[in-house]
Amino acid sequence: MEPKQISNRLNIKQCSLCSGTTEYYCHYCGDDLCRPCKEMHVDVLDIKYHDVTVYRGKSNSSRGREMCTEHPGQVIEKFCESCDSPICSSCTNHTQHEVEIISKAHENKRKHLNNILIKINFETIYSAQVLLNKLKSEFTTCHNEIGQLKTAMLTMSKRLKEFMDNVRSETILKCKTELVCRFLMQKIKLKRNNDRIQKYEHRYEKSAYRPVQFLQFIKKARLPQVQDTFQDYLFSLTQKIDMDDLITLLSEIKITESGKQRRTDNEFVLTLMSTPILQKTILLRGDDYKFYHISCVTLDRVWVSIGPNILILLDTATGDILHYLKDSLVSVTGKHTVNSNRELIYIDKHFNIMKLSADMKTTMILIENPGPAWTPLCVYCSPYSGYLLAGMFKYDKYTKRNTGKVMKYDNNGKHIQTILHNDLSGSLYNPRYITENNNGDIVVSDWDRHAVMVMSGKGLHRFSYRGQYPQAVCTDALSHILVCYPLSRTIHILTQNGEFHTFLSTNQSTRIQDYRPYSLGYDLYSHCLWVGLSLHDNLLSVYRHINRHPAILDES
Repeated sequence: MEPKQISNRLNIKQCSLCSGTTEYYCHYCGDDLCRPCKEMHVDVLDIKYHDVTVYRGKSNSSRGREMCTEHPGQVIEKFCESCDSPICSSCTNHTQHEVEIISKAHENKRKHLNNILIKINFETIYSAQVLLNKLKSEFTTCHNEIGQLKTAMLTMSKRLKEFMDNVRSETILKCKTELVCRFLMQKIKLKRNNDRIQKYEHRYEKSAYRPVQFLQFIKKARLPQVQDTFQDYLFSLTQKIDMDDLITLLSEIKITESGKQRRTDNEFVLTLMSTPILQKTILLRGDDYKFYHISCVTLDRVWVSIGPNILILLDTATGDILHYLKDSLVSVTGKHTVNSNRELIYIDKHFNIMKLSADMKTTMILIENPGPAWTPLCVYCSPYSGYLLAGMFKYDKYTKRNTGKVMKYDNNGKHIQTILHNDLSGSLYNPRYITENNNGDIVVSDWDRHAVMVMSGKGLHRFSYRGQYPQAVCTDALSHILVCYPLSRTIHILTQNGEFHTFLSTNQSTRIQDYRPYSLGYDLYSHCLWVGLSLHDNLLSVYRHINRHPAILDES
């Protein structure tokens, strides 16, 4: 029998984007990826949140059935969240714990770890690469700078040595002169005391034959105080050395603190795009609803105010409404925000500042109603400092106008700072929207002033940007301030110092100029800008106006 020939040809699956060998799979795009294309999913901002796994994770059907270690022969079907361990149907000690299906638990755990890996690959490693490129450029000039510093240090050390030698010689001379003078004076004083003692001793010896004369002598003369005399002989240097020149010389030596971790500034990583790119658009039918305020939770979930008292959690991937809130403040202001734990913080109809848990199961009062004098209108939880800012106002019956202030709280609702201005140009009237820039400035959209008021973290007025009825405000990673103007149908981009930079415009099919922008939201992690647009239809659009620096992308 002739042996059968076995073909040695293998069918290697190629990458969907290039001719490379497939090693990974993107669950979001559905593409097979090689290693370079997989790294591109980490580098590019638009696709950095895609779920990329090894190719064998594409299909779940090949996963084997795992057996329980405590009960041989039993298949693991569930996962105990309380014990953080997989269990089978025979594991009866988990009846009071929270249990879910093993496939769902596996998917949740995988997504959680995938988010951690995305953060490491996208932020940590990329920032390290940018910092490495910066260090390489600095290293070329480091040798020359160190040489100059060494020369300067040698020159200063010579000057310091000469100065110390002069001080030493002058000090020795002064001390020697002082000692000689003191010793001469003490010698004279000792001689006088010695003469007195000898004279006293001579009189004492003669007193043996003349008692009356001795009694008269001791009545007039006093016994010499020998101990006090010895104390006068002790030497002490009381004269101060003039050290003005020494202090001046030492003050020229600058000591810088070391050991701090170097960070990459955003201007070295990100750049402002000349024309923003439209990512996605969600349409909301109805003239009675508008996107008045946006708070980003994740890339696919946002809290939006679609009416004076309607607050919803929207799934932007499917357009579904995941949760309703009907007890929010009846106003068109920035009345809600999201903290770092993805918890919703909002103002209810009773003017309490509430906190809704991330699982939307528990609600608690974070800050109670401050009273009838002050009314909270807007809140913002800063991702930079972690503080909660609340814009409040009251009506002054004497001046017949509103007065505003900003309250700063910590995560637990404890009051930290009050920013209350006087009647100068920095005073607040009616704060509608509030945010914080990454340089610590507090940005407030003041409806009555027709201006955007910007204050420092200490409460000092920095500048005012005046316009016609500003609406929502937000800031981006490059410290720009973005302001909505619904009447003029524009979005202004300002620098952190209050200078007008440009308009946010696009030449795509959905133009901002064709609608009235009412609300803004910025996702610090994906650098996406959410814009609520309204006219005949209501659109929730996602734009990309910031991208990674092209020079850095080329180097990486």
